[in-house]
Amino acid sequence: MTAVSTSSPKSPADEAPAAPCVAIPFTAWPPEKFATVVTKAQEFRPWFDDALWDAGDLARREAVIARLSDPATRVWEVWRGSELVGILVLSAIVPGRDALGHFLFFDRELRDKRALCRNFMRWAFEQGGLHVLRVEVPTFAAKLTGFLRKALHFRFEAERRPFSWPKDAAPIEADAAKLGSRKHHAIRHNGVWYDTLLLSVTDDEFRASESELGRSISRINEPTSGD
Repeated sequence: MTAVSTSSPKSPADEAPAAPCVAIPFTAWPPEKFATVVTKAQEFRPWFDDALWDAGDLARREAVIARLSDPATRVWEVWRGSELVGILVLSAIVPGRDALGHFLFFDRELRDKRALCRNFMRWAFEQGGLHVLRVEVPTFAAKLTGFLRKALHFRFEAERRPFSWPKDAAPIEADAAKLGSRKHHAIRHNGVWYDTLLLSVTDDEFRASESELGRSISRINEPTSGD
């Protein structure tokens, strides 16, 4: 069984250290846990456009269950001690090529999940055999975009990369790349049409970012636990 683990940041000296987050492959058993995951996911407003959100709880639950059971999707459940705190998802998987990454943390906190996410990415490249990880982010989710770029080193699709055609085109910097790296009017949210930004990171870009960090991040073990 594969597990992704990280130690959380240290708490103040007068508090006990937080338990580490551990991600393990998702299972639908026991039913109570499955129900918790489905309920938490269907309550997460940014995952749904207006049409599906307005369709009600049952429609959203059916959509979440369809995603969890999709054969082209892999899901991990994230635990901190005995508490289920979120899920990690790879969807639209094309073996040896790419997949779409998603995560949902029930506490809506990203800062203490950075190492967990990077370990998950490392697993996707090294054990999962992917060449590219991709994400799609609505333009109203600016903080999420910042986290993906700064903490996880995702780039806009056209950002600072060589082109297969035309080969002599100069690399594009972030401010220009973010204008073209998007799907136009991809999601309707609270009555407004928003674009989704397209970001990705290749296996070699990820390895380079690890070197840039200048520090060791705990490896993925099978199974593993944080300390």
